[in-house]
Amino acid sequence: MSVPADVIELVLPFKAEYVSIARLTASGIANRVGFDIETIEDIKVAIAEVCNKLVKVGGESGISYNIRFEVSENELTVVFNCGDASLKCIFDEENDELGISIITALMDRVEFCPHGSYLLSMSKSVEGNM
Repeated sequence: MSVPADVIELVLPFKAEYVSIARLTASGIANRVGFDIETIEDIKVAIAEVCNKLVKVGGESGISYNIRFEVSENELTVVFNCGDASLKCIFDEENDELGISIITALMDRVEFCPHGSYLLSMSKSVEGNM
């Protein structure tokens, strides 16, 4: 029987000065999950990349975006979303190569352009990171 995930949700305005709140929240959650310091830093960098992109593209049309942290037995999943239906795929392979490379290098799984109800999802597994 699998244990249901704990869910922590954060709603932030499309303003650069609040990206540090996302990083700090991610740090606390990742520490609680059991990641080592280096992996926590990796997670924070990946989250900042996404948040900075959201602030850039979403600030023109929306008010806020959501970050949902899903904590399971051996994994942290971070899901980004906002109420603006016009925002779909926020990363462009041609213009955002560096950001995409950073995120995919630091996280175990990344879904950049999902066909669902969220903008981006990324996960990091605890196994092998301690």
